[in-house]
Amino acid sequence: MRLASSVALAFVLASAVVRAQAESDPLPSATVPSTEPSPPGVALDQLLTLPEDRTYAVDRKGGLTRGEWRTRYGEVRADLEKERGALRATQDKLDDAGGAQWSVNPIPGAESDPSKSPVDFQLRTELRRHREEIERLERKLRQLDIEANLAGVPEEWRR
Repeated sequence: MRLASSVALAFVLASAVVRAQAESDPLPSATVPSTEPSPPGVALDQLLTLPEDRTYAVDRKGGLTRGEWRTRYGEVRADLEKERGALRATQDKLDDAGGAQWSVNPIPGAESDPSKSPVDFQLRTELRRHREEIERLERKLRQLDIEANLAGVPEEWRR
């Protein structure tokens, strides 16, 4: 019985100490119920939707963005420069072979067009192919310009 009374006394003293500390040092507000209303909960569907007051539109002209127009123009211009370089290289090879100075004419005394009767048939064929490809790419660039003009694409998007 003495043991029970001493435990009860220890419990009462401990309670008194805890109450005294609570009165002098209040508990953090997280454990004390607040009188302010708590914010309303947010549903998961609301977290997964974009805010309605913002716009996320991409500026498009003719169905394409600025980068897509630049890519299209860049590809055509790069191909055109590549073909022009190949044409110059083939022309230099032909000049080195003497094809620009000499031509073969099957009929003696007849006028001959040096671009149509080559000494080096393969190089002349390459020249013709490069010229045709350059013409095709220039047409493609003109068509792209027409398409861009109709779509109202600014000049800065074409560079």
